[in-house]
Amino acid sequence: MRRPGIFVAVAALVGILADPAFADFGAIAYDQHDCAFGRSWHYDNPRRAADVALSECAHPGCKVVLEVGPGQCGAVAVTQNCHGFGWAKRESRDAAQLAAMTECQRYNAGQCSARIVDCNH
Repeated sequence: MRRPGIFVAVAALVGILADPAFADFGAIAYDQHDCAFGRSWHYDNPRRAADVALSECAHPGCKVVLEVGPGQCGAVAVTQNCHGFGWAKRESRDAAQLAAMTECQRYNAGQCSARIVDCNH
């Protein structure tokens, strides 16, 4: 006896997982000592996104400071001397940038500017 309900559910799940919106990852890497950064967007898995961001950053002190998932935006704000920074991910570009600036300014008395802002949409 066949169960069409199970087949339909499995087919729907495969369709969801194959949808590019569910395989859209990004990352931001940053080195606060050299002010170096790297970013990646629209990769099929979080590990690959992190590897690309680290490779683009290309400094020994680079670390992934933010992983961005499907449908999210990420931002990094930094001070002029690069030692202070803040980062955030949100559903919109403006919200991510505002949150990163707020986080940076919380510790650095308003001397921050947005360095990276992008989205996985």
